[in-house]
Amino acid sequence: MKVLLVIPSNIKTGVDDLVAQDLHPTMDYFALASALRERGAEVDILDNRTVAGTRLPNDLALALAAAKVAKNYSAVFTNSESVSVPLALIFRVKGRRPRHVTIAHKLTTGKKAVFFKQLKAHREIDTLFVYAETQRNFGVYSLGIDPSKLNLIAFHADSDFFRPMPNVTQVPSQFCSAGLEWRDYPTLVETAHQLPNCTFKIAAASPWSKHRNELAGAELPPNVSARRYDYLELRTLYAESVATIVPLYENDFQAGVTTILESMAVGKPVIATRTAGQKDVIVEGVTGHYVPPADPSALTAAVTRLNQGMESNIKIGENARKWLVENASLRKWSATIAESILAEGKG
Repeated sequence: MKVLLVIPSNIKTGVDDLVAQDLHPTMDYFALASALRERGAEVDILDNRTVAGTRLPNDLALALAAAKVAKNYSAVFTNSESVSVPLALIFRVKGRRPRHVTIAHKLTTGKKAVFFKQLKAHREIDTLFVYAETQRNFGVYSLGIDPSKLNLIAFHADSDFFRPMPNVTQVPSQFCSAGLEWRDYPTLVETAHQLPNCTFKIAAASPWSKHRNELAGAELPPNVSARRYDYLELRTLYAESVATIVPLYENDFQAGVTTILESMAVGKPVIATRTAGQKDVIVEGVTGHYVPPADPSALTAAVTRLNQGMESNIKIGENARKWLVENASLRKWSATIAESILAEGKG
């Protein structure tokens, strides 16, 4: 069986040595390719470099490139609606297609309703994986997508790279945060003002987010620092901190999930804002804690509780790691997606 992976970004090349040296996590598209090959499939990858120089938008160009060669493959995987939707519509015009599996990150974006509800692009997609229950419900009840096609799956972290670090000493009263996507860092900064004896280190960067870094150029209190961390530094930051804080603005998808899962993989408790979209990962009081949006007092109370509960934190961290490995490891994610891609027949 031949499978085509369509990745709407520039895939990272030359990271194998970094992964082997324990300096970089495995990229999810490489993990998926490996899972497919382990199951006997031949795998090719199309990414943005394939369509470099085109005058078309990259996502449309990728969809056209995939459609052009699709007849040579038994299945096509796309990891974004920005590619899967135009590809599905091209398949409809062509009349013949391979099995089509995709990741649907955010179905609630207004313009997508036109393609799914009006044009019914989902008819040319066999399986859509979503990361939040809110997204699945919207797809079924608002967009009319066949519920048998919409599968809720946990996002992932590379639990081989992000793992407990027994040789890293925990820094007393240090908390960390990371990422940019829908981050409510002003609430975290206000919490820091209320807890001057705690330190807060923020890895304020994301390769995926289009959101502005609200900390850039801001005057921060002396117990708050923000900068870019590489993967090795980030893993150490998680390990040396009491817990990870993921403050979020209200949203309806899995914003913040990468940071949450990476921290859980390292065996650390997480405090995250409970939003409409971010409620499927943390088990309250077992693997971490949720706090309401834009509530510095609630966040301050949660930080204080963890800062005073070192013994219980160890158990929460162990629970977090166990949940991650069982439900949201990169290995489990890639195996689940691979099995769907290789499933016989169309959904």
